Amino acid sequence: MAIIQNLPRFAPVAAPSKAAPLAKAALVEAPPPDGLALSAPAPELTPKALRWEPAASLVNPKAEQLARGTEATWQGSACSGVAELAARYFSTTEFQALNSGSYHNFEHPLVVADAAGKFAPGLGWTPERKQFIQQVALLHDADDRTQVDSGEVKTGTPARAQVTLEWMEQQKTELSQRFGWSSEQFVEAKALVARTDFPFDDKPKAAMGTRYDGQSSVQVYQELLQQLPQEKQVEVLRDGLALRFADQAGFYANSFDMAVDSVQGLAKELNSGLAGTLKFTPTFLAGVGNDTQFDRQLADQMGLGSVELPDRERLLANWNPAMAQRFHTNARQFEMLSQALGNLPAEAVEGQLEGLKSTARAAYRLTTGQSPT
Repeated sequence: MAIIQNLPRFAPVAAPSKAAPLAKAALVEAPPPDGLALSAPAPELTPKALRWEPAASLVNPKAEQLARGTEATWQGSACSGVAELAARYFSTTEFQALNSGSYHNFEHPLVVADAAGKFAPGLGWTPERKQFIQQVALLHDADDRTQVDSGEVKTGTPARAQVTLEWMEQQKTELSQRFGWSSEQFVEAKALVARTDFPFDDKPKAAMGTRYDGQSSVQVYQELLQQLPQEKQVEVLRDGLALRFADQAGFYANSFDMAVDSVQGLAKELNSGLAGTLKFTPTFLAGVGNDTQFDRQLADQMGLGSVELPDRERLLANWNPAMAQRFHTNARQFEMLSQALGNLPAEAVEGQLEGLKSTARAAYRLTTGQSPT
């Protein structure tokens, strides 16, 4: 428990008065980026704005109280080195409260930070750049799940990129002090977080009570990029793709058991059936790293058309070789698991999952002549 004992103690926040109305979000009406065909705008909604009180603690009291009932610990993580890094900046209660989804859980940002750091040698990151990218990875899904309409905290639900960005802005002073960021690094961190939004497209998101309501993920990313000098825009466009790849592929570059567990968490978080989610996983994994059309359009629009953006193959080639191999192996095993599902009733999948995994492993051995890692 040495890591936890070295953590600074953060003062609790007083709960906001129920009688006090939540502040209304300032909405930004940005025109669509030139060259990007936007879908029809979403219906106008005026939800109550999300509001965090600036304080030493990064989460609201309700989320903090729920987090205290969990058993998440830094020592419980498979990514012990990154967990030690995270423990420099967060208490376990804060980190759990900010990552309380079924898939986007305590482990997820640690896995992403670890996976992102494995790009450092291949992409030529300095130790300082590697640490900065890992710091951003630890923050990229921070969302205490406060509900816009009620102010209640709903754990087990997906993270929301726009909410994370709004929260970061409201906690700018505290986060900058903890991470040692300059004003420019803070904007860069927000831009990198914006690139992890999924799906990353030109369709306006549903209103979430933030200043980004009515904007698409591409518009939000462009707005943040434009606040940076041109040389930093180039760096973010490149490294943003590496962080996004780590975000989507991290769980699948570890053990097959961890990968399947993550799919179970995703199915639960999205309220989708496990059978359907498992069957879709091979398609998802085949597409990781291929969605760069908007990045290239943005580069052209911002006068950066000559920048070389890494595609899927280059990212895999510049990743840690062992992780890239496990990613390929697990992708193949998910194909075989999907085939093993066959006509098995959806309600029977959960109970037979261990057998299905064994079948996928056996099929992998037979077809490749290799033992899966």
